[in-house]
Amino acid sequence: MAETAYDRAEIKTTEQLSEIMRDLHQKALKHNERFDYKILRNVHFANKVKNPVTQEMNEGDSWRVMQIDNLLVTSFGVINVESKYWRGMIFHDLSEEIFSTSLDDFSAVNLTGKEKKTPKALMNRLDRFFLPNLSEENESLTQGYTMSLEQEGRGQRSITLHTGISNPATQAELSSKLLVRYINSEITMHRQLENKNDRIIDFVKPMVYYNYYDRYDRINSMVVGNKTKLNPNDAYNCTAVANYDDLATFIEAFRQAKRVRFSRKTLEKMIGTLKFAEDYGSF
Repeated sequence: MAETAYDRAEIKTTEQLSEIMRDLHQKALKHNERFDYKILRNVHFANKVKNPVTQEMNEGDSWRVMQIDNLLVTSFGVINVESKYWRGMIFHDLSEEIFSTSLDDFSAVNLTGKEKKTPKALMNRLDRFFLPNLSEENESLTQGYTMSLEQEGRGQRSITLHTGISNPATQAELSSKLLVRYINSEITMHRQLENKNDRIIDFVKPMVYYNYYDRYDRINSMVVGNKTKLNPNDAYNCTAVANYDDLATFIEAFRQAKRVRFSRKTLEKMIGTLKFAEDYGSF
């Protein structure tokens, strides 16, 4: 069976996460720091979801099975990595028209060197693409959308809008929030009734990794947006990265932020609730 872009994205992310975590683990050992982690791939879990109309919890068998591409469970927090093998230019999780705010508010996560310091360089990259007018007929875009533009040939461009649950950022944010509820409920369900409000984990950090790389042109996909800045302190703001270096940089920044500090026992409990995961890494 031929490997699909979906498989390629997940496998590539797992391999790169494994390499990054091994390097960080070795650095931590040199400084006598405790650094426990587990990489879980293709995690499935079931959870009840709210009725989209009434926003109330449904009764009976209203369960949704969620899937997470790669889950990084560490002593310094949990990161949910949604993988996309998309090429071209990607406008990540926008909630307004592209140029309704100053270009200074946008960042391209994989511009390099001096380019990263000036919006002009970003504008030069945009010139070769046709930017559609996103306005009244696309009211759903105000809820967040991702747009991908791909050059298919001379004068030919493919433009795709990803809205609702098709938006990778929405996928990652929803699965992160439901995973928090799932982990807490699974771990506390066997405790005494008065302890059922105890929370093991408060947030799972969502991230989208657009990991396409053209080995002939030696370029990654270009990801643009006003939510792409690597901010580890925003619990549910979905970060985007587009290359190996930015992925490694974010994980280290997330570790240095020291938002949480889980004990080994707590990590083991969390991993134990994810029964259908294919796991990588080790304690």
